Amino acid sequence: MNEQDIKAELAAVTTMSEPLDPARVIAGAHRRRRRGVAAGVIASAGVTAAVAVGVLAGVGTGAGASDAPVATAPTPSVSTTPVSRHGYTFQNKRPAVGTLSAGAEVKIGAGLYFATRGTQWAVISRQPGESEFEPFGWRKTVGNPNLGDVTTPGVQGIGEVRSSVFKGPDAATVVYTLGRKAWYGKVYRLAGIPGWVQSSAKLSVPVGTTPSSSRGAPDRVSVFVYDGAGKLLSASGDRHDDPLGG
Repeated sequence: MNEQDIKAELAAVTTMSEPLDPARVIAGAHRRRRRGVAAGVIASAGVTAAVAVGVLAGVGTGAGASDAPVATAPTPSVSTTPVSRHGYTFQNKRPAVGTLSAGAEVKIGAGLYFATRGTQWAVISRQPGESEFEPFGWRKTVGNPNLGDVTTPGVQGIGEVRSSVFKGPDAATVVYTLGRKAWYGKVYRLAGIPGWVQSSAKLSVPVGTTPSSSRGAPDRVSVFVYDGAGKLLSASGDRHDDPLGG
């Protein structure tokens, strides 16, 4: 018995007709503690040995005996494994289709923006400590040989970002591939250039890749365009290697 137990016993007496004998108070407390221990052992008779050990270990530890840590079930880990489809491992989820207002711009990467001006478009770089510039210049949407025809979307790349601009009024999903990895592109319908769309995605590409188009590019990025029903409309790459095909 410690000092705290003695104080508790004394505090339990609210009416006293005669002076208390400390020796009697201490002896009574010991008797009650022994009865409490016996009752605890009987109550735990059907419990596992590990719980019985825990009960006995708690006896005599004072007020902290009931403060032992309680074991909890481990929190299930959340899987971040990319989804694999048709031999490709997709690195992201399909973003919703957006609309870019005429003459507006939208951020497509770190310090990179896509903008339109009349029937022209450009990727604009605004990197810290550098002057603003357009890596591919302002391009026309009509009569520009850099774009190819409407069945072969172009692919412009700077750093890890790949961007495509093409005529595709029915386009709803764009997928970029590099090796056996695939990324869904963010698609914007261009309000200022009816029937045209822009898409972009951040890809993991070899270090040192410089701005380039898909034709002859060292990273060999391909792009596939689908309508709302998942039908392949056009591709810059092998159409038989369709990442969403059956």
